[in-house]
Amino acid sequence: MNMKSLPFRICLIAGMTFATSAAIVRLVWALTKPLPVVSMVILILLIFAALGIYALILYLTIKPSLKKLISLPLAISVTVVFSGALAGATIHYIRFVPSPEADSPLSLVIASLLLATGVSIYVLLLWGIWKARKTRGK
Repeated sequence: MNMKSLPFRICLIAGMTFATSAAIVRLVWALTKPLPVVSMVILILLIFAALGIYALILYLTIKPSLKKLISLPLAISVTVVFSGALAGATIHYIRFVPSPEADSPLSLVIASLLLATGVSIYVLLLWGIWKARKTRGK
Protein backbone atom coordinates (compact mmCIF):
# COMPACT_ATOMS: atom_id res chain seq x y z
CA MET A 1 0.00 0.00 0.00
CA ASN A 2 1.46 3.23 -1.15
CA MET A 3 0.50 6.48 0.56
CA LYS A 4 0.75 8.22 -2.82
CA SER A 5 -2.06 6.06 -4.19
CA LEU A 6 -5.18 8.23 -4.41
CA PRO A 7 -7.69 5.36 -4.00
CA PHE A 8 -5.85 4.19 -0.87
CA ARG A 9 -5.88 7.68 0.61
CA ILE A 10 -9.59 8.14 -0.20
CA CYS A 11 -10.44 4.80 1.46
CA LEU A 12 -8.32 5.68 4.50
CA ILE A 13 -9.97 9.09 4.88
CA ALA A 14 -13.46 7.62 4.40
CA GLY A 15 -12.85 4.86 6.94
CA MET A 16 -11.41 7.25 9.49
CA THR A 17 -14.29 9.68 8.94
CA PHE A 18 -16.91 6.99 9.53
CA ALA A 19 -15.16 5.64 12.64
CA THR A 20 -14.51 9.08 14.13
CA SER A 21 -18.06 10.24 13.39
CA ALA A 22 -19.52 7.19 15.11
CA ALA A 23 -17.31 7.68 18.16
CA ILE A 24 -18.09 11.38 18.46
CA VAL A 25 -21.85 10.86 18.00
CA ARG A 26 -21.75 8.26 20.78
CA LEU A 27 -19.77 10.55 23.09
CA VAL A 28 -22.08 13.51 22.42
CA TRP A 29 -25.08 11.25 23.00
CA ALA A 30 -23.63 10.36 26.41
CA LEU A 31 -23.41 14.10 27.19
CA THR A 32 -27.19 14.49 26.71
CA LYS A 33 -27.85 12.58 29.95
CA PRO A 34 -27.52 14.28 33.33
CA LEU A 35 -23.93 13.62 34.42
CA PRO A 36 -21.56 14.81 37.11
CA VAL A 37 -19.19 17.54 35.97
CA VAL A 38 -16.18 15.22 36.12
CA SER A 39 -17.85 12.76 33.74
CA MET A 40 -18.63 15.61 31.37
CA VAL A 41 -14.98 16.68 31.46
CA ILE A 42 -13.88 13.12 30.64
CA LEU A 43 -16.30 12.93 27.70
CA ILE A 44 -15.23 16.33 26.38
CA LEU A 45 -11.55 15.34 26.61
CA LEU A 46 -12.34 12.14 24.71
CA ILE A 47 -14.16 14.12 22.00
CA PHE A 48 -11.20 16.46 21.61
CA ALA A 49 -8.77 13.54 21.56
CA ALA A 50 -10.79 11.78 18.85
CA LEU A 51 -11.03 14.96 16.78
CA GLY A 52 -7.33 15.66 17.27
CA ILE A 53 -6.24 12.18 16.22
CA TYR A 54 -8.59 12.36 13.22
CA ALA A 55 -7.19 15.76 12.21
CA LEU A 56 -3.60 14.49 12.49
CA ILE A 57 -4.32 11.41 10.37
CA LEU A 58 -6.21 13.54 7.84
CA TYR A 59 -3.34 16.04 7.71
CA LEU A 60 -0.78 13.32 7.07
CA THR A 61 -3.00 11.44 4.59
CA ILE A 62 -3.81 14.37 2.31
CA LYS A 63 -0.19 15.23 1.63
CA PRO A 64 2.14 12.64 3.17
CA SER A 65 5.75 13.66 3.66
CA LEU A 66 8.58 12.88 6.03
CA LYS A 67 9.13 16.59 6.57
CA LYS A 68 5.63 16.92 8.05
CA LEU A 69 6.26 14.02 10.41
CA ILE A 70 9.12 15.87 12.08
CA SER A 71 7.58 19.34 12.00
CA LEU A 72 7.16 21.30 15.23
CA PRO A 73 3.39 21.89 14.78
CA LEU A 74 2.81 18.15 14.41
CA ALA A 75 4.96 17.38 17.46
CA ILE A 76 3.02 19.91 19.53
CA SER A 77 -0.34 18.66 18.21
CA VAL A 78 0.44 15.02 19.01
CA THR A 79 1.69 15.99 22.46
CA VAL A 80 -1.45 18.03 23.23
CA VAL A 81 -3.85 15.35 21.94
CA PHE A 82 -2.21 12.50 23.83
CA SER A 83 -1.84 14.64 26.97
CA GLY A 84 -5.59 15.26 26.90
CA ALA A 85 -6.28 11.56 26.35
CA LEU A 86 -4.01 10.58 29.26
CA ALA A 87 -5.63 13.22 31.49
CA GLY A 88 -9.06 11.80 30.67
CA ALA A 89 -7.88 8.25 31.35
CA THR A 90 -6.37 9.29 34.68
CA ILE A 91 -9.55 11.08 35.77
CA HIS A 92 -11.58 8.03 34.76
CA TYR A 93 -9.25 5.74 36.73
CA ILE A 94 -9.47 7.91 39.86
CA ARG A 95 -13.28 7.88 39.65
CA PHE A 96 -13.43 4.15 38.83
CA VAL A 97 -11.43 2.83 41.79
CA PRO A 98 -13.95 3.77 44.54
CA SER A 99 -17.01 3.01 42.39
CA PRO A 100 -19.23 -0.08 42.81
CA GLU A 101 -18.10 -1.36 39.39
CA ALA A 102 -14.64 -1.93 40.86
CA ASP A 103 -15.75 -4.29 43.60
CA SER A 104 -13.75 -7.16 42.10
CA PRO A 105 -10.00 -7.07 42.83
CA LEU A 106 -9.44 -8.21 39.25
CA SER A 107 -11.15 -5.04 37.99
CA LEU A 108 -8.68 -2.91 39.94
CA VAL A 109 -5.72 -4.91 38.61
CA ILE A 110 -6.94 -4.57 35.02
CA ALA A 111 -7.64 -0.83 35.40
CA SER A 112 -4.21 -0.27 36.98
CA LEU A 113 -2.45 -2.21 34.23
CA LEU A 114 -4.31 -0.25 31.55
CA LEU A 115 -3.38 3.08 33.15
CA ALA A 116 0.25 1.98 33.52
CA THR A 117 0.24 0.96 29.85
CA GLY A 118 -1.15 4.34 28.85
CA VAL A 119 1.50 6.19 30.85
CA SER A 120 4.29 4.02 29.42
CA ILE A 121 3.12 4.51 25.85
CA TYR A 122 2.71 8.25 26.48
CA VAL A 123 6.28 8.57 27.76
CA LEU A 124 7.58 6.49 24.84
CA LEU A 125 5.59 8.58 22.37
CA LEU A 126 6.90 11.85 23.80
CA TRP A 127 10.45 10.56 23.86
CA GLY A 128 10.18 9.37 20.25
CA ILE A 129 8.60 12.56 18.95
CA TRP A 130 11.02 14.92 20.57
CA LYS A 131 14.04 12.70 19.87
CA ALA A 132 13.10 12.60 16.16
CA ARG A 133 12.65 16.38 16.17
CA LYS A 134 16.00 16.89 17.84
CA THR A 135 18.01 14.59 15.53
CA ARG A 136 16.24 15.18 12.19
CA GLY A 137 14.97 18.68 12.70
CA LYS A 138 18.37 20.31 12.71
